Amino acid sequence: MTMDLESATEVLSGLRVLVTGAGGFIGGRLVERLVLECGARVRAQARGPAGAFRLARFPVEIVRGDVTDRAFLAEAVRGCDAVFHCAYGTRGSQRRRAWVNREGTRRLLTASAKAGVGRLVHLSTQMVYGRTPDGDLTEEAPRRRLGEAYADSKRRAERVALAFARQGTLPVAVVQPTAVYGPYGGVWTVRVLEQLRSGRVILVDGGRGLANCVYVDDLVSAMLQAAVEPAAVGEAFLVSGEEPVTWRELYGRFERMLGRSRTVSMTADEARAEWRRQRRARPWAVAGFLAEVRSNRGLRERLFETRELRVAREVASAVLPEPWQQRIKAHLGEGTGGGPCPGDDEPPIHALSPAGIDFFRARTRVRIDKARRLLGYRPAWSLDAGMAMTERWARWAGLAP
Repeated sequence: MTMDLESATEVLSGLRVLVTGAGGFIGGRLVERLVLECGARVRAQARGPAGAFRLARFPVEIVRGDVTDRAFLAEAVRGCDAVFHCAYGTRGSQRRRAWVNREGTRRLLTASAKAGVGRLVHLSTQMVYGRTPDGDLTEEAPRRRLGEAYADSKRRAERVALAFARQGTLPVAVVQPTAVYGPYGGVWTVRVLEQLRSGRVILVDGGRGLANCVYVDDLVSAMLQAAVEPAAVGEAFLVSGEEPVTWRELYGRFERMLGRSRTVSMTADEARAEWRRQRRARPWAVAGFLAEVRSNRGLRERLFETRELRVAREVASAVLPEPWQQRIKAHLGEGTGGGPCPGDDEPPIHALSPAGIDFFRARTRVRIDKARRLLGYRPAWSLDAGMAMTERWARWAGLAP
């Protein structure tokens, strides 16, 4: 008989728990619930003070260090009953980030095994299955190379984690979330809102593809259950919402937060033609960089803090006419707070790569039967409830008017 969520929280009460990547979206929410609901004694790993900021209001032990540092890891896991591995590479080149995902996981597993940790929950991703066909997706599907650094390095890291469990070296459970959204969410919350504010987003085939998404609290619940359920050891679990929705439904919720329509429907062929048109219009490296600047608020803020850009902005404000300044700001995606959306009546279209077109076109239905059966996982957040909470946070954070 599987444990329910309430029983899982009781088991975790008083245990010493390490959370890597605790300053991030998922790790941060996990820490909050471990403290507030479970009464666990949390040791939170963060790379620096920025990552620890969100955690400072909780009675947790914050340890600063890198998950590839063997000496740091040996100390971080000492005395821990359980470890949640949420950290992943976010800095440096793609090659460097992929190495952190692979080698950081291996070194954490090794340190945890030596320290006698009772359970390690490894946060993976649905992307380890590569490009998925239409129809049901279960954990029995083969893991495939996607050709994307993050996904492929997470696939290798997951393989190492499960090998530790199979060999009896360390009790490991793997959780594979779909698109995770919610307060503080990066790719599927903040980035979606910023893309909709700075331009128009393509909905392939009118957004008929299936969006398998999960509210962050449901994912955290599955992780808590995976940490205590005996049947979870050596297993991987797809974790998603009750049922998928269409991309039209999902993006429509974000559009309603902003109070305007910012999507455009295209067939797959039209989307590919738009991709080629934008590639021809300017060098690809520049296009990719500008697209990233427009959609990544954190990157913009870091760039605008540099001395060179501060000087350039001062010069531009002094010599350029105001309309030119506003067009530059709109192009870079500045001003994405609670004010009016920048740009003209016809804002630029965010082109989709061929891989992105395939992703948004697919009608893959992620099955959560295994998580239900072995973990006792029950999604508690409907799309309506999750988006309502996300909207309240987005308004507080200045991301929606």
